Amino acid sequence: MKKSVRLLGCVLVLFCLLTGPVFAAAYRPFPDNRSISEVFDSIKVDGSYDRTRIRLITANDEAFYSRWKMVEDARETIDCTYFIIDKDIFGQSFIGLLLKKARQGVRIRLMIDGRVYRMPYMSKMPDKIEELAAFPNVQIKLYNSIRKSLVSVFTDYKKIVASNHDKIIICDGLVSIIGGRNIGADYFAQNGENDIVYNDSDVLMQGRHVAGQLKKAFDDEWKFNRNLVVKADAINFKDQLAKVELAYRVMTRYMQGGGLFDPEKVTDGKLKEALIEMNKEISAFKNISSYAAFQMFRGEREKPVKILDKHSHTGPLNGITPALIRMIEASRHEIIIQNPYLVITEAAEAALKRAADRGVSIIFHTNSAESTDSLFPQAFLMNDWKRLLQTMPTARIFVAPSQNERLHAKMFVFDGTIAVVGSYNMDPLSEDLNSEVVAAIHDKAFAQMTRLRILRLIEKKNIEYRIEVDERGKIIKTYGPEDHVNEKTVKKMNFMRKLQWLRPLI
Repeated sequence: MKKSVRLLGCVLVLFCLLTGPVFAAAYRPFPDNRSISEVFDSIKVDGSYDRTRIRLITANDEAFYSRWKMVEDARETIDCTYFIIDKDIFGQSFIGLLLKKARQGVRIRLMIDGRVYRMPYMSKMPDKIEELAAFPNVQIKLYNSIRKSLVSVFTDYKKIVASNHDKIIICDGLVSIIGGRNIGADYFAQNGENDIVYNDSDVLMQGRHVAGQLKKAFDDEWKFNRNLVVKADAINFKDQLAKVELAYRVMTRYMQGGGLFDPEKVTDGKLKEALIEMNKEISAFKNISSYAAFQMFRGEREKPVKILDKHSHTGPLNGITPALIRMIEASRHEIIIQNPYLVITEAAEAALKRAADRGVSIIFHTNSAESTDSLFPQAFLMNDWKRLLQTMPTARIFVAPSQNERLHAKMFVFDGTIAVVGSYNMDPLSEDLNSEVVAAIHDKAFAQMTRLRILRLIEKKNIEYRIEVDERGKIIKTYGPEDHVNEKTVKKMNFMRKLQWLRPLI
């Protein structure tokens, strides 16, 4: 389904290219000699800034537990925005949890990407969302929903391409979480429990200053006039609310180790049928059964954190890409980039090449064609990887080898001192079009922990792309995508890689 979203944007935007430029203005290099710490200190953020209690979340079960607990514990407000809230048991139970909090009087604002929301794949989830919107203390919006005439769409390519790619929850203006995960089984299951299981990462934070920065980022997108208010729908009101409420009860019981919910306890025939399906689905997720022992924080200390934020309607002038480029420019020892879609922009590549010229070690960790959910980024990496290694002799490229190692985490580590975690992909979509948010953490212990997490994944059967060059710098031997990807997929990528006009949209 995620692949379909990307392909939809790629096909439709061909028409939009006739109406205006898509390419962003180039960034100028930053020739100063500031240290990585000085660059961090120079980053301006909206709202006040102070140290924050923080935890890196990599385990899929803990990723779900943390979201569940912070929402369950909310007493006043919940601000939440996601690219995808899936129609599976995780998505339905999450909506059921929001329903419970709405009935308790908690003020809820929820924003979902408008194109995903409208896809046939998401059948009946819109009904559930619309009925949740009936509560007076609940407001729901669709991000960048295409709702005007077809002609008007073609006058602004962002109406087709730009996505709400933020993943944010803020509860009571105190506890927040951001990262790469959407709400769905793909992000919370373990290998063998679901057809797709991602390796992903989040950062859990406790502190009013960071929550305030995130709220500013959320409010800026919430107020944007392109976003469509979801109106309450009273059709089948009771049935739809009953289903998400049941999903909440099923998930709660199962997570707390209580096993499956007894269908005989449900008297309504339709709900009993729905429960049987829910039981069948949730029984596959054996790892989601120890919630009672979960602790949000386990002695984590407060750390300096700044939220970098970028909106789809501001174009290339945003708070993420320039900050990352400045960190690349300031790095003196090592840069680690873990990203599922490595379509490096001209500005980022130039900065990385300058880092390599300084002798900085560069490690890329990304997907291969065998592990990705989208072949287009892999096709463009197929164009790029030899050049990257040739022009950056200090760089190494590692790729996940299979679907069992599918990567979705978006993390950066600079000189083992600053870690960046969030929703930002290293591609033109994130740089120029999508709404994105990341946390920059200035703490050596946290950065080293993040670094170790990435390196451990690399050590776990990952493949390295390699070149050998002669004394004149000419490539004489390679090991790359063509050497480990099946022949059929290579043919597809060879076709895709020729479509260079799509590169700014991938």
